[in-house]
Amino acid sequence: MLAVKGYYDGSRYVMEQEVSVKPNQKVIITFLDDFEQESKKKSLSEIRSYMKGGKSVPESISTVDYVRSLRAD
Repeated sequence: MLAVKGYYDGSRYVMEQEVSVKPNQKVIITFLDDFEQESKKKSLSEIRSYMKGGKSVPESISTVDYVRSLRAD
């Protein structure tokens, strides 16, 4: 058995980590009274400003994935 955090974005369920699920595998879905904050996507100018602020891309993530995560925040 595995427990995975996630949220419902209004049209689909989004898991916060990658999980391998097999066809017809049973799941238990629990709805909590906690809510995710909606995040505003960052503009390209905000991302450039952030990058010029001396912050660099962590070595454990690709630049593309890092920029995507900034836009998602």
